Amino acid sequence: MGSSVRAESTTDVLIIGAGPAGLMMATWMAKCGIKTRIIDKRGSKIFNGQADGLQCRTLEILDSLGFGTRAWQESNHMLEICLWNPDEQGTIRRSDRIPDTIPGISRFQQVVLHQGRIERWFLDCMSETSGLHVERGVLPTRLGIDQSAVENPDAYPITVHVRHLTEEEATPKQTSTSTNGQAVQDGLFRSNMSADDTAELIKVAELNKKTNTEEVIHAKYVLGADGAHSWTRGQIGLKLEVPDIRMRCAIHSASNGSVMVIPRENKLVRLYIQLTTTEKTAAEGGSKADRSKIDPDVILQSAQRIMAPYTLTYRKLDWWTAYQIGQR
Repeated sequence: MGSSVRAESTTDVLIIGAGPAGLMMATWMAKCGIKTRIIDKRGSKIFNGQADGLQCRTLEILDSLGFGTRAWQESNHMLEICLWNPDEQGTIRRSDRIPDTIPGISRFQQVVLHQGRIERWFLDCMSETSGLHVERGVLPTRLGIDQSAVENPDAYPITVHVRHLTEEEATPKQTSTSTNGQAVQDGLFRSNMSADDTAELIKVAELNKKTNTEEVIHAKYVLGADGAHSWTRGQIGLKLEVPDIRMRCAIHSASNGSVMVIPRENKLVRLYIQLTTTEKTAAEGGSKADRSKIDPDVILQSAQRIMAPYTLTYRKLDWWTAYQIGQR
């Protein structure tokens, strides 16, 4: 069946992806009264699996949103860590028991809880605050940016084409199995821990009327919260950056050497890059590297090999040099 084009629409913020990151942003948008839409290609909420750990700082943020107590009461608290190591005979034994969280770091401590419950709190908060709901089974297909309008606060420079999926297309291939290989059916839909979902079922029925239709959404801002293999990031040509580029860190490759990262002032970064494939001079028995063969391109190529699959580029080279570590 072919798709038909629906009327175009506008929104201040379009959020693509309704996992915890997207729902967190949508919750803040709802609290701030900003016109927002949040879409997700999945047709259902999480029922099993996925991330389940909450750090102290995360609990503090949830508390500021108004549902930290729910997280604290429903979750399993990680009080201690037991360390197991081999003894003199090679048999593993418990060697130590230490606090899971540094004492005094927060009024909370690390907990674990089903991701579906965490998402439920965001959904409840969004609905209660502004009536914002996730539009599920909606797949973005094309994204364009009008560069001439990005500085105009009244313009909607971002255009996103979306397609409303069929129920089959939007159903995630997600299953849980027991040890004997048989599928386990969960009963969350009838649990007293779950909010009444009548209103959600009505909205699903409304969305089903849009199946196999397309829509053009004009937005002032688009937030990509669609996971590690982000469609949004790919549309704008943004590659995943090394997350610790503003942290002092050491990066060791399997066979291409190492890089030391030193963050500097004014967004500068100093990199100590090991060169493992340099030509030698004839002098001193060929023990010294030939510095005439070393330039910024050679150094950058070495860094690329070390940091793969990440890539490294720069807009401005402030200073560079090369030196050989003396060995005695």
